[in-house]
Formats: sequence, C-alpha cells, structure tokens
Amino acid sequence: MDFDVLKDLVQTITRNKIKNIEVLGNPGEEKSRVELMYDGISSGKFKSEDDVARHFFKSDAKDANYRKLKNKLIRQLVNTAFFVDVNQPAFNERAKAYFTAYRDFAAGVVLMTRNAVKSGIYIFQLVLEQAVKYEFTDLAADVSRILRREYARVGGDYEKNQYYTNLHRRYEEKKRCEILATDYYETLVSYYLTKRSPNEDIHQLASTYFNELFPMAETVDTSAFYSTMFSVGIIKFSSVNDIENAIKICEDALGILMPRKNTNRSTLVGITLQKIAFYIQLRSSNSTEIKDLFRYALSILEEGDFNWFRAHEIYFYSCIYSRNYNEALDIFEKIVQSSSFQLLEGSHHDNWLLLGGYLHLLAKLGVLNAAKVESIVGTFKFGKFFNEIEVLDKDKEGMNIPLVLLPVLFHLAQKTFDDQNDISVDALEKYRQRWLANDMNRRSDSFLKMLIAFAKKDYASAAAEKKISKELEILKSETPQVAGQNFAVEVVPYETLWELLNSRG
Repeated sequence: MDFDVLKDLVQTITRNKIKNIEVLGNPGEEKSRVELMYDGISSGKFKSEDDVARHFFKSDAKDANYRKLKNKLIRQLVNTAFFVDVNQPAFNERAKAYFTAYRDFAAGVVLMTRNAVKSGIYIFQLVLEQAVKYEFTDLAADVSRILRREYARVGGDYEKNQYYTNLHRRYEEKKRCEILATDYYETLVSYYLTKRSPNEDIHQLASTYFNELFPMAETVDTSAFYSTMFSVGIIKFSSVNDIENAIKICEDALGILMPRKNTNRSTLVGITLQKIAFYIQLRSSNSTEIKDLFRYALSILEEGDFNWFRAHEIYFYSCIYSRNYNEALDIFEKIVQSSSFQLLEGSHHDNWLLLGGYLHLLAKLGVLNAAKVESIVGTFKFGKFFNEIEVLDKDKEGMNIPLVLLPVLFHLAQKTFDDQNDISVDALEKYRQRWLANDMNRRSDSFLKMLIAFAKKDYASAAAEKKISKELEILKSETPQVAGQNFAVEVVPYETLWELLNSRG
C-alpha cells in the first residue's frame, strides 16, 4: 500500500468513529441488557420474544422498550458478524477467502461512499485478486465493474480502464452462463425429484439443456458452471433409468472437479453420493469402489454436518442392498451415538427412526441378532414408533410407503397378521388402489399385491402362484429407486423381503 493510500484511509477512519462501534463482547458490557438477552437466547432460557419482554420489562413483545433492546442486539450482531473468526476447522481455505473477500468488498463500498477513492480502489484491487483466484464469479464481475468506472473517471487512465473493461465483460459472460446453467438445473430439479418413474419429457428437456451448456464449459471454465452442467447431465440419463451413462457423467464430473481447488465441497460430496446411489440401483457388486467413494466423502466432511448424515444414510442402503446387514447396524449405531443426531429435523430425523424399524424387522426375519439390534436401536414398540414419526406419514405416495409396509411385514414375519384388527386386507387393498396403482409406484404396487396374497394364505394356490409370478416379473424388470431423490422407498429390496418371508414358511 502506497503512503498516500494509507493516509487516505487514516483520514477517513478516525479514532472518534472507532469508539462508536457497537459489537457484542465489549469490555464492561458483560451485564448489560443486550448481553444478557444474547446469553438468554443462546442458552435456550428465552423461548420467545414475550419471554424476553417479561424478563426485562414485565411486558410483552409489543413493548417499545423491548423493541428498542431487540434492535440494539440485532445491530450489534450484524456488526460483530464482520469479526467472525475464520481460523476454525469449519473454514477451509476457500471459505476463509470467501468471507474475507466479501467483508473487504463491503469495506471498499463504505470507503467509496466516504470519498476515500484511493483506499477504496486499493481494497477493490485486493478483492478482485481473490475473486479471480477462487472463482467468485459474481464478486469478480461487480468489482471489475467498479474499477472500470473509477479508472474512467480518476485521472483518465486509459490502459487500466481497458484492462478492467475487458475483465468486466469476461466475468459478466461467465456470470451469465452460470446463471443460465442454474436456471436450467432448477427448472429440471423442481419436477424431477418428486417423480420416481422414468420420464421421457424430463429426459428430452435435460438433453436440450445439456447440449446447449456443454460447448460453453471450456470457455466459462469455472467449477460452479461445471458442477451445474454435470448435474443437468445426470438428470438427463437418470430420468430414463439409463444408470450406466449416469455413472459415466458422475465419473466425468469428479474427474474434472476433484483436482480443482475451487470446487465446493458440498458439490463433490453430492456427486460422490449420487454415484454410490446409482451403483446401489444397479445392484453393483463393486463394494470396494463404493467403500472408497464413501470414505472420500467422509474425508471432506465435518462430523455432524447434514451431508455427513446423508453420506452414512446412502452407505447404509448400500450395506442393506448388498446384504451386509451387520455393517448397516454398525452405521446406524455410529449415527445415533453422534452428538448432532438430535439436531436433525423433520423427515431427515424420521428416516433414521424408520431405518431402525427395518433393522428390527431384519432381526425378526433372522438375518440380524435380535439382542444386538435392541441394544443399539432400542426396544421396538409400534405405538411409540409411530408417535415419534412426524413427517413421513404425511406423504401418502412417497416416504409414507415404507412406513405403511413395516407393520404389515412385521406381522407377516411373526405370523400374527390374523390377530391384528388395526391392519386388514381390505384396508391394504384400498391404500394400494388409491396411492400405489400408478407408474411411479409400480414396484410398491406389485409388492403389496404379493403381501396381500401372503396375508390371505392363498399364495400356494395355482391362481395365486400365477399372480405372484406375474408380480415378481415386474419386480425383476425394474430396479428399486434410491437415486435422484431424498429417500429410498425400498429400505430393503422387495425381492429380498419376499425371499426372507418365504424362507420362514
């Protein structure tokens, strides 16, 4: 930094202004109402705004004094956000650069508005260097635009004006292409993830999008563009169950993105888990590569992150589908013992409860040690189990399916179906006809028909045998879906469950 730039900065940021910065944790403020309000909220002492207002003012959240206190805390929190310690494990090199670059960009804007042009330009140049290095495309476009404008005005530096003009045009084009790719991906994903049956319309649309994006990749050449483009390519093939080509797209994506230091870790994890899910869908016996992919995902994840749980969930399915049931039980034990497990919310928490229920089912079917399952999962009681499930039961044609089938399978495994008044063949048939008799749930529809025949005990008759054979052919002709969605309808493949049920007579 030249001395005249430093002088410009000193004259703009005066000592008097420094004294007026309000942040949390200032010495002598430990017992202030703002600090006490912050402590009460962070510790869970205050559950609502009314709790805070009652504690400090013996009133409610409409009180003017409470609103003033609340606004003061908000202002101090916002100010303190600029001093977040990035030297923590959660911040990798790119995350540190991202935080620092945007913080300095804000500082540059403030300096410019205070007419500190020299110091503002200096800071923007530092920000631009980081934005280019780490592929912060939006930021690079914004900063180069400002520098382009300033060098057109300040001293009429034509060469620098032209340099930043060209840079601005280049990054605006990269930004446009990234936005286009994102638009295409979000158009596809909003529909695709809700459908589990092959869809030719989605395939055609994804093909059009991918064919348009692919030629741009070499010119745009950012990790963000490659990530989104390959995600469109994955949908192109997986939407019609072309799993081999979907795996090839995952391999191409990882081949380009893994060596690049600017690739978002969540993107790498997402594509890695997608590849594992495709292998599961193919019933691949390549357990070594699946395990290597799982380990790679864990190597770039922090324990307790959402994707850390998701990685274990996908690997759990891999173990179940390859009949490594004890390893699946080990995965479940690792998850429930995590200190972050109780922080999972909604369907993500519910799904692990559901997986625990299926581990108990596998014990009933004789492929897991019942005592070991109970020691890890806990005692299984249907009443308690269904009371703990909050979200899954509401999705009648998706996540609800394994939940509906679980008690049926339990009673058939224990040969107690006839003793249950809460589950009837008629009720199951009505559920099947209403929710499963469609292309999206064809496998579940066939399997429930087989279970109803099993429950009626007429599966040994010639007519029933012919019917079951027909449904088995449907199961053989289609693969269970575990890719391209947020859950697996078949926690255990239906063919495996049928085989285990029949082995018990």
